Formats: sequence, structure tokens, C-alpha cells
Amino acid sequence: MTYSPQTLLSINSKCGCSLDLPLKGHCRPTPNCAHDCYARTGRQSLPEARKKHLFVSKYLKGKNLTILIHECKSHTSVRLNGSGDLLPTHIPSLIRLAETCPHTQFWGMTRKPEIAIATNGKCPNLHLLVTVDASSPASTWKYQGKMCYGPKRPGDIVPTDKRIITVFPRHFAGRVVNGVTKHPKDCKAVWHEISGCIDCERCWSW
Repeated sequence: MTYSPQTLLSINSKCGCSLDLPLKGHCRPTPNCAHDCYARTGRQSLPEARKKHLFVSKYLKGKNLTILIHECKSHTSVRLNGSGDLLPTHIPSLIRLAETCPHTQFWGMTRKPEIAIATNGKCPNLHLLVTVDASSPASTWKYQGKMCYGPKRPGDIVPTDKRIITVFPRHFAGRVVNGVTKHPKDCKAVWHEISGCIDCERCWSW
């Protein structure tokens, strides 16, 4: 029997809903990202979840987006790559989604500046931040667009940089790990100061 998930979008208590992708063959992690990766444990690491990740990635490479468009139109915002990272072959579908669902915000983060460059500015409701951390290579810091910093580990000093609009404290199982201090640009949802991303919108309202 051919596998097909009940829905392409996944429910996320923090983000609301997300398009989750595989780690293998998709991510270009920094050392810190690879070590602290939340998608390697918990529900995201279960065989059924990984099967869905692969399906969604393949679906985004295709041309028939009817099912996904229908799902996205019922949401105010959709987090792109709730797990994993985007591929160049996903970009045409992302732009088409944003064009077809103008009342839905499509947003996310990527470790690949070239993905953000090819995506940002194409639609007013499509925004990708480039993620950096203390172990990011110098080549990533050359990106001139908007960024987020994470994971912020104990002892990390976040650069004073106008490109960084959100900081993600390292957290595990819903809690910020011991030793991580607060930063003015911290994600409030990670600290449970708000119920979720829809109450903030910082990551896509730039």
C-alpha cells in the first residue's frame, strides 16, 4: 500500500502548524545545531514522523499542490521546515503556495543563505530567516538579510547585530536549559511568556 499521511501539515503547540522535513539530505547543520537538534529526539524522531517528513519533501518537489493549498488556506500562518531544512527544489512550490494563499503567512528559518536569497522578496507573505549560532562559519555571517540566533547556549554572547531579530535560547522538552540567560531579543514563546508564535509574529513581520 502506498503511504500517504492524513494531513501534510503537522500540528505544533508553539508554532500552530508546520511543514516538517527530513534531516538527512536536507540539513547543513553547524556543530552546535547538530549536537542540540530537537528533531533527533521525541516525536519528530519516530519512524512514522520520519516517513511523513520524506513524503512532504517529495510532495514539495512536485507540481500538484492542491491538497497542501487547501490545508494552508485554513491557517493564519504556516511554519516552513519545522524540522529539517529546505532544498532548492522546494522553492518554486513555496512561492506558489504564498501566491495562492495570500492571507496565510509562510515563514521559517534556514541554515542556507542561498535558500533565503532565492525566496525572500518574492511574496509579501513569505519570509525566511537565516539561522546563525556561535559555531556558524564566517560564510554564513556574510548574509546581509534578516537572521535569527540559535541555539543560544549557556555562556553564548549574541552579537549586537541589527540583522538578528530573534534569539532562540537552547531548550529541551519545553524548558530552557539551565544556565541560559535571557536576551532582549529572545523568543517569548520559548520562555512561555506568550502562548505561541501567532501572538508575536516577530519572525515574519519584518
